[in-house]
This record gives sequence, C-alpha cells and structure tokens, in this order.
Amino acid sequence: METKNITMRGIAGLFMLSSVFVLTSCLDDEDKTIALETSSLVAGIPDDSEASANPVITTATTNIPNIQTSLEQIDGYPVMRIDMTGVQNSGGNGAQWMRLYGTGMDNQNVWVEVDGVPKGIIVTNTEDEAGTATVMTDIVFAVDNSGSMNEEADALARDIISWAQELSTSGLDARFAVVGYDGRITGGTDFTTASGLSQYLEANGSGTSRTMHFGTNRNDWTALASKYFVNDYMDECGVAAIRLADENYAFRSSANRVYVNFTDEPNYPSNKEEFSVKYFEDQNKWPAYKGTVHTVYSASQYDYTDWNREESPWLISDYTGGSKQFVKRDFSDANLSSLLVTGAMQHSYIIKFTNIEDLLDGNIHKVHLTIKSDDGSTTADKTFDVMF
Repeated sequence: METKNITMRGIAGLFMLSSVFVLTSCLDDEDKTIALETSSLVAGIPDDSEASANPVITTATTNIPNIQTSLEQIDGYPVMRIDMTGVQNSGGNGAQWMRLYGTGMDNQNVWVEVDGVPKGIIVTNTEDEAGTATVMTDIVFAVDNSGSMNEEADALARDIISWAQELSTSGLDARFAVVGYDGRITGGTDFTTASGLSQYLEANGSGTSRTMHFGTNRNDWTALASKYFVNDYMDECGVAAIRLADENYAFRSSANRVYVNFTDEPNYPSNKEEFSVKYFEDQNKWPAYKGTVHTVYSASQYDYTDWNREESPWLISDYTGGSKQFVKRDFSDANLSSLLVTGAMQHSYIIKFTNIEDLLDGNIHKVHLTIKSDDGSTTADKTFDVMF
C-alpha cells in the first residue's frame, strides 16, 4: 500500500484560513485519472455503506480534545485524516484512557458524520503500533514566572527537561517551546529540540529567572512581547502567553498543538476581553486546529468566575478538551511523566475515512465526531468546520 501526504501533487495538504480547517484540491496531469470509489473497502477503510449514524449524546461525561485534520492520498484515493490526543474513560472499568474502535468493529465506540452523512472510519490507536504510527506534536510550555512560583520553579524546570527527553524517545515526533509570563510576557523560546529546551532553561540561573529571557533575537522578541502586555501589577495572564505562541511561533502545519500551562494563580485579564479565558470558548476565535491546553495548577483549587478580572485558568482546558491537574505548591507530589497530559499524548488516535470526492468543492462542511463507550458511561461530542 502506498501512502503519502499530498503536498506537491494530488490534493494539497492542510492549511488554515480564519476559523475553518481548509483543505484544497489541485490535480496535475499525472492525477487526472483519479476515479470515484467503487469498492467496499479502500486501503482497509470501511465504505460509507457500512457506517451507522452517530449515537445521540444528551450529556457529555468526558472531553474530546481539539484535533488536527489533513488530507492524504492512499492507493490513489483522497483520504481525510483526523489526529487527536487521548480521551479519558469516565467509566469504572479501570482503564484511564480509551481505546477507540471504528466502523465494523463489534465494540465500535467512535463515529463520524460529515454534513449529517455517516462515514466509514478506521482508527489507529498509536500506543499499539510499535512506533509505526508516528504523530507529530508541537508542545508549548506556558510558565507563570511571577514571584509566587519561585518555590516550584526549579523542580518544574527539572521535570520539563526530563519529560521532553522522555517524549523524544517515546515514538512521538515532538518539538518544544516556552513562554514565560506574569502581567507581561517576560521570556520564551520558539520550537526547539529537547536538548535546546534544556539549554534554554539552564541558561539564566535558577528559580523563576529560568523563563525570564528570550532564547534568540532578544530585541525582536521583547518588542513583540509588548503587544501582549496585560498590566503593570505582575498579575498572571496565561491567555496572553498562549496567544503569543499561537500567533507567532513556528508550528508545523500537520502537527498536533499541545499547550501545558503551569500556574498557581487565577488568570487576570485586567478587563481586556481578548485575554479572558472565554476567548477559548469561541470556536471562531480558537478553532479546533489551534490546539488543546492542559493545566497544571500548583495551589488550592478555588473557582474564580469574576470574568475579565479574575478567572479559573483551567477553564481553558475545559473549552479545548485538555486535562487539568492540581498539585502541591512545591510540586513535590507530581512529575510530568505522571500527569494526565502525558497519557493524553501517549494514547493518541488517528482516524481515517474516504469517499470524499464530492466534498472537494471549496465549501464549509460540518464534521461531527461522537464517542460512546459500550456501557454508556463515557460520552462526548465535538463538531467542527472543514473546508475541503
């Protein structure tokens, strides 16, 4: 079976426009013979005639993380690929992370519809593929480096370094970036290797100063960071840090985008709506392809709901389908390898379906993904826009 990304020929790879996934089509002379699907199976992908409608979900018990979509060509046919990180099992069967099963499986627990039409899907659970199903992941660490974080700063840096090294040898194609923040963006580095990340975190002393410098082009980054200024009072704003990375860092076009926000304070937008956690609730502002935000909160949990002034930072995770974890202030009860975000990446999925020629029309189409476990205890829905 021949599988390749369609970037130079056939159907072009994924690019983004506004809040919609955009997939474009341009056939060269060599590709004019592509025909409509006629067989029941294409490259092992079930035909749509075998698919059933998404089950109706009335109450979600878990989150579907934000996802990446791309187009591939397999055996001469266009295939849509959905990449997403793990889904937590809400049931009592002891399995923390779900295995997903697609069309035709006795234990099918994931369904996909496009514009209300059921699609035949095949699912790859990447942890079972012995490194053969590589998932590209771009990981951004948003690190609160205000004074209150000094107690956990060294332990956090140590764990970030060792965790990045572990992920780099685990089968993930991972890169790493950092944004340091309080009421301002005070430091950061664009995507680099695990070794480059270690050099950045070790280059500027200890404690919170580790993320109070820019890795390269200091003057350029300092000027850029000023555009994400929130206040003079050193009140933390993780939203500003995440937005700086989203709008300026060099993400790979087909990589899963994963953020990990480390803080011990609420999100303080200082009455600037564009820096509120609610920015992530609006799919027009934060569409699914922009990534999933995981929260590690090193203080006592308290719900902050003074919108645009004092907000619970883990709501960003709720809105984007990420995990949230509450740890001790000195980080002594946790290391990154044991956090939920690690399991989410190590239990990633690739979902594929075909029979999409009629969708290559430049219009917006609704993709609806539903998860429901056999016992009905784990349920979730996500709908997002794709322009083929």
